[in-house]
Amino acid sequence: MSISRGTQDAQNLIQYKLQSEDVLTKSKDLSPQDISNLLVCVPGIPPHYQWEMATQELPFAGPVMSFLLGRWKAMVERIDTVISCTTFEMEPISATALPKFIGKGLEQFCIGPSVDLTPPHQPDPDSPVTQFLDRAYAENGAHSIIYISFGTLFFPLMDSIPHLMAVLDEISKFGYRFIFALSSASATLDKSWMDGHIDAGNAIFPQWTNQTAVLEHPAIHYFLSHGGWNSTTEALVRGVPMIFWPMGADQPTNAIQIAAVHDCGFELLQVRTGPAKFVAYQNGREVEIVGTDDAVRDEMGRILKMSKGTRGRHQRMNVRMLGRVITESLGPGGSGDIALERLGVKLGLV
Repeated sequence: MSISRGTQDAQNLIQYKLQSEDVLTKSKDLSPQDISNLLVCVPGIPPHYQWEMATQELPFAGPVMSFLLGRWKAMVERIDTVISCTTFEMEPISATALPKFIGKGLEQFCIGPSVDLTPPHQPDPDSPVTQFLDRAYAENGAHSIIYISFGTLFFPLMDSIPHLMAVLDEISKFGYRFIFALSSASATLDKSWMDGHIDAGNAIFPQWTNQTAVLEHPAIHYFLSHGGWNSTTEALVRGVPMIFWPMGADQPTNAIQIAAVHDCGFELLQVRTGPAKFVAYQNGREVEIVGTDDAVRDEMGRILKMSKGTRGRHQRMNVRMLGRVITESLGPGGSGDIALERLGVKLGLV
């Protein structure tokens, strides 16, 4: 039995099939550079280079890749059931293709993501984050703040900090304020630079935020994120479009799925540092990854300009509809609810 999600399951299985036995049996010295520029076609998402699943140069990537590929090899030979933490309606092509992909029938349960669907959270009025949100809403109106979080495990590496500062400076340049949740233990930014934004009233840098409450606030414009599945689905069900800076794991696939397939956001390309730092495959054409601070500023500027216009309004409409699809799937009688009950029967729990 495997627990994952639709498109990522299909992506993993295809990546597994693309690896030679030599690569699969390599030692812990397996490197991300072993990933090639082979054009990969996964059912349900646009074609992309294989190396676009390694968007950042992470120090632990080699051992983790070696371990996971070995586990996938063993798992594919044994599994008969897949539990996908997605809804069928979000990824119908991938979900349909997955059970047949490895040459044997798999029983699949699309039980949906684990998101909180309770009524809006009541923010703490004494919280500096709430006060920052309310002040921006009173002064600049709706969609005037960009919320930023890379979660608790990921953060851009030191070599990418100039790119990160360029992105954040561009946000202020376009008249937006931002909340940057520095939850990761590896989160490091220049204090004098941070103080400059704080003193100007442009930003706040809390170590922790009530993320769902922040995403529900009408002042939020977009969510800049690493694109982990939990953060992504929390944004979707609250109608907040995204800007993706994926690091690894399922995040590159999530970025493609949400930004390219559903047009519910954008992906930053010029910040790439891994094997994918040379070229991306977007909409049937190659996009050069220049990778300079100026290239990052230009890309972020284009994204922010589009977010203010028709493209941004369209993405906000899309994300609200997709969020409704997820919510209805998880509700009583929805496809996720029914799949969860079927799974309970299979496991003898119902």
